[in-house]
Amino acid sequence: MTRNHINKGILIIAHGSRNKKWINYIDSCVEEVQTDVPITIGYLELVEGRSIADGVRRLEKQQVDEILVIPFFVCSGSTHLDEIQYALGIIEEPRKETELALIHPRAEIIWGKAMDNHPNILQVLQERIQELSENPGKESLLLVAHGSDRPYFKTLWDNTLEEMVHYFQEKLGFSEANYGTILPATITTVAQSLTKNGTKKVVAIPVFISEGYYTSKKIPTKLKGIAHIYNGSTYLPHPAITAWMQDQVNKYV
Repeated sequence: MTRNHINKGILIIAHGSRNKKWINYIDSCVEEVQTDVPITIGYLELVEGRSIADGVRRLEKQQVDEILVIPFFVCSGSTHLDEIQYALGIIEEPRKETELALIHPRAEIIWGKAMDNHPNILQVLQERIQELSENPGKESLLLVAHGSDRPYFKTLWDNTLEEMVHYFQEKLGFSEANYGTILPATITTVAQSLTKNGTKKVVAIPVFISEGYYTSKKIPTKLKGIAHIYNGSTYLPHPAITAWMQDQVNKYV
């Protein structure tokens, strides 16, 4: 079989949620992707009948020989991506403990890219920032993400967030900019330092796919008592998220 005759398929992998609104957002994004090859979604957890293994089997039933897996995750530093790569047979051993069972796909797996610093993702974040910022020169920018306290994964998160901070400080003209994370817990300390002894207001932007506990409860609690602007707006809903997927699909197909 030559490369030109390989039957291709696409599997979007996402975390999963009990929140139907969250699931509907992702389903809608994937439905808008334009492609002639089979495409489906597999969820890590919490969505019955639509697991990652279910997604692989659905594609294989359509005679797919090769599957592009696109991680619908904010950052390549997510520990879940390591677990999923292990379950799919991409890596022999996970870097952290996992309860995920091996899937043993018959099709060849091609690992795609998480959102990270893709231009479409930067577009979404820039719009979220500009919705709140009134005078960047007199404000400080704080990007707030989940992060990780495990060394290998922390490095990937830090690299992504540092690049984002540098990009937006240069492009939008913030006098000060930095990032804070849930893990390790740095949000409050970093936010306080960005106020420059109360002389600057902090524009706080969540680097999260969708609204939930962290964006509605955890982050506001961490910012309590600090002069800041925050509305909790996340990546979804936004058409640029579909554009991010479409870019990977186009390059693959």
